[in-house]
Order: sequence, then C-alpha cells, then structure tokens
Amino acid sequence: MAYIVALVDDESVVSAQLEALLAEYGQTNGVDFEIHKFGSTKEFLDSGTKRYDIIFLDINLPNDINGLETAKMLRAEYSKAIIIFCTSYAQYAVNGYEVGALSYIIKPVEKDSFINSMNRAVNVLKHRVEHKMLVRTVDGQELINISELMYVEVMVHNLFFHVKKGDEVGVVRTRGSLNEIADRLSNLNFARCSSCYLINLAHVTGVGKKYVQLSDGNTLTISRKFSKDFTNKFMRYIAEFGVIDG
Repeated sequence: MAYIVALVDDESVVSAQLEALLAEYGQTNGVDFEIHKFGSTKEFLDSGTKRYDIIFLDINLPNDINGLETAKMLRAEYSKAIIIFCTSYAQYAVNGYEVGALSYIIKPVEKDSFINSMNRAVNVLKHRVEHKMLVRTVDGQELINISELMYVEVMVHNLFFHVKKGDEVGVVRTRGSLNEIADRLSNLNFARCSSCYLINLAHVTGVGKKYVQLSDGNTLTISRKFSKDFTNKFMRYIAEFGVIDG
C-alpha cells in the first residue's frame, strides 16, 4: 500500500527528520510513502491538496497562514486527509479537534511519538477502503457507499437509508429489519442510538445525554435502552481513530 504524504514546515531540519522517520517506518511496516515537502502553507495550498493521504502540518509559521487556518481550509474543501500537527507549542495543538486532526507531535520530534501517530494514521487509512452496500428498492437496486451513509431509520418495516453526498442528503427506501442491517454493518463503525436509528459514527459531530448530532446538522434521540452501548462504541471509535479530545 502506498500513501501520499505532505510535510509542511518552514524548518528544513524537521522536514528531513520526518522524511527519514517515514522511510524507516515504511520499511519496518511494509508501507510505501510518496513524500512532498513544502516550506510554507501557501506553497502547499497551491500544490493541489486533495491528493494527500497524510499531512504533517506545522502550526506556527511566521509570515504565513498558520497551520490551524490551513487545516480549516482543507476541511472546507471536504479534504479527508489525515492531519498531524507538528509544533513547538503544545497549547496551540489542542485546538486540533476543531478540524478533526488525528494527533499532534511536539518538536523536537521523538521517534516513539511519531510511531504512535503513524500507527493510528495507517489504521484509519486501512479502514477507509470503500465499502458498498447493495440495497433492493421498490424500483430495483441501488449501490450505497458506506462512507456516505449517515444513518438508517426504520418506520413500520420500512428502512430509510440517509445518504450524504457533499452538501446534499438523499434517502433510499426499502423494506426490512434494522436488526438485519445492523448485523450486516457489525464490522464497521455503526451503533444503535435507539430502536429506530442505526448511526454511522463517522458522521457524528456531537453527543449529549439524550441526543446525537450528525454531519448534516440533524439531531437524533438516544434512548435509555441503547444509551450505554452507544456511548461505549462511540468512545471506542474516538480512541481507535485518534480524535483529539478538547
């Protein structure tokens, strides 16, 4: 497996160190990296950012767009790249949760910290292999990308697949059991929040005591029966995929 990596740092010594660590990590773990180095965020943003799988991003770049603002631009363009902040200022890095950063590494870079971040990054990328589900509807069959499936809703034996593509949300209707769908998706990151909803945890943007907020702004209710199981699965998801807890 080969991944495209961007190193965005105005310190050439740091970029060279990260490049060497990536080469060693790749050789040890059987992973190939295509590495691109940039001395400024402007140079990086002009390069065509959507091709990158992993981005090591310095936060504090004098006389340049800072790393946090750069990350916000990437997310505004729907970039799914793994962002790892690399900084001398730990107090800035904790804001990474705003842009879904995987982790941050403190300069000078320590090998153990680097390996820990890379293990998590590669784990996320491996899980991103596109899964699809074939759904039989009244009009025929439809193929759904699991990454775009926000949640499945059941109402009187009718199943409604809520699918988000960019800013648009569509609904695919079929008949069946939510338990059956939960079984089919049991190896992926889905969890029941009530007897009516099965949620893709990748689309969760907020959780309260009695509600879940999704990436389209919609809010679903968490029932008492499913509350503990949903919370446990959500916390495991956060731990596994390295979401920064702010």
